[in-house]
Amino acid sequence: MEESDVCRKLIKLINKNSIRQINIMKVCGTHTRNIFKYCIDKLIDKKINLIAGPGCPVCVTPTSYIDSAIELSRKSGVIIVTFGDMIRVPGSLGSLSMEKAMGGDVHVIFSPLDSLKIAEQNKDKEVVLLGVGFETTAPSIALTIKYAKERELSNFSVLLSLRTMINVMKKLMTYDDVRIDGFICPGHVAAVIGASSFEKLSLISHTPMSICGFKMREILSGILSIEDMINKGEYRCENLYKSVVCDRGSIGTCRSFYYI
Repeated sequence: MEESDVCRKLIKLINKNSIRQINIMKVCGTHTRNIFKYCIDKLIDKKINLIAGPGCPVCVTPTSYIDSAIELSRKSGVIIVTFGDMIRVPGSLGSLSMEKAMGGDVHVIFSPLDSLKIAEQNKDKEVVLLGVGFETTAPSIALTIKYAKERELSNFSVLLSLRTMINVMKKLMTYDDVRIDGFICPGHVAAVIGASSFEKLSLISHTPMSICGFKMREILSGILSIEDMINKGEYRCENLYKSVVCDRGSIGTCRSFYYI
């Protein structure tokens, strides 16, 4: 069956099974982007409300963290290294982009390991890596710290703002004014920590969840799975992305995280 035919069939099933208003939160930013790319929110029944979640680590970075980074960039002998998506994020003091324009020593990198090269080339300055992210970026930041220690780089440090997705989702479910009937779990994070972490959260919170890929048919399958569980009064986490996500996650990276 052609991909387009599969998608049409899934949309038909979703709309047929739509019997009441439900709120489904898609946690991952890539899912949100592709839902708009494929116009999924326009093709499915209006009773299914797709809510954007906290999938972008930059978007949930507190103002106080940005202000701390800006204050450090203003210190003599300090080099700030960061990914490009952080440079224009506003704090109460401005942004790193503004500091760079005014002469601040701010470098944009593509890998945390790039910061070590900058530290080796500038032994007379303190190089501060902005370590922002979820489980997907934490391993590479940890590896960078490990290599910095092995190379005895005394002029390298990290300003951390890392979060664990499970705890963010748990927090969201405690708010009385936020009604979430189901979650489309983050595929990339699930690949690191495994499906079992989301399964435990689903059972404890009595909330249907699905882990799915990022193609149109995969996202539609995830929505249909959650809708079906809601209609039947069931809750679990269905792993529909088994080609990438295993039950235990990426062994060697996920064990360092604390989960329920």
